[in-house]
Amino acid sequence: MNFLKRFHFKERAHLIKDLFIVNILTKQSLIAIGASLVFSFFLVQTSKPQFSISSTLREALPAQTSSSQSALLGDAQSILGGSFSSSSSSIEAFQSNMYSYALAQRMWQKGWGSKVFGNGDMNPDYFNNISKNHKISDKIASFLSGYKLYDFYTAHDLQQYIISTFEIKQKRGSSNIDIFALQSDKDLAIKFMNDLIIETDNYSKESLIQRSKEIIEATYKQLAISKNSYISSALGNTINSEYYKIANLENDLPYYIYVTDPPHSSEYPITPDISSIIFSNLIAFLFLSILFSFIHKNKEDLW
Repeated sequence: MNFLKRFHFKERAHLIKDLFIVNILTKQSLIAIGASLVFSFFLVQTSKPQFSISSTLREALPAQTSSSQSALLGDAQSILGGSFSSSSSSIEAFQSNMYSYALAQRMWQKGWGSKVFGNGDMNPDYFNNISKNHKISDKIASFLSGYKLYDFYTAHDLQQYIISTFEIKQKRGSSNIDIFALQSDKDLAIKFMNDLIIETDNYSKESLIQRSKEIIEATYKQLAISKNSYISSALGNTINSEYYKIANLENDLPYYIYVTDPPHSSEYPITPDISSIIFSNLIAFLFLSILFSFIHKNKEDLW
């Protein structure tokens, strides 16, 4: 008990109470609290609620090759000194394709530029000529620096929208991919994310099919002039393997990913956080009120 008495709890409690009455329970502090509530209400009303849009994808298993196909691939690789396996994972390839300009062009041709930047008119004459509304600061900067601002939105703008809006994450050791976005128009974001996932996978398949066709065409030319039977056999194996790849890709099945959790929105908006806004503004206004009161009472000593 003697040890506890050394802290003088009663004296400290009275001191805190006196400080609270002198600095908080004043007319000026009550006005500050009211002002903070009004300011918080203004911030909440002027802020656009943003919802969390997410989808979970699972990495698709690679196409299984038969033992004969594996042997053919091995012979071709040993002769040509190359490798047909990709150095990057399916997730990295999917992400690279999703953020590419080629994918943005495909989404633009489907009219998504009009839905994101315009009024949703699907007429190409409209969505290829959507005017940009530049900020006054951007216009002044372009005038002073001597560069020209673009007049219309293009697929490059849609590419930047995809890169800045949709984030891909994968936990270490997991084959699942999570795609996130924060958007105020959750219905539009859900439709866009769903089409973005499908179009990315389709573009990936079409790119690989086109690559295989070009390899086949080039290999046929080499086969026509080859005089070495062993090399001709390896070139023939390469052609067979590329036809096998095309057969595996020309279907409606997903290539890189399966959608395990379709795009959906959170029930409640993530931002603005009303309780955080009210609490932080309350603390800030009270601090300013107490600071002003302290300076006003001690201005002669301070100056």
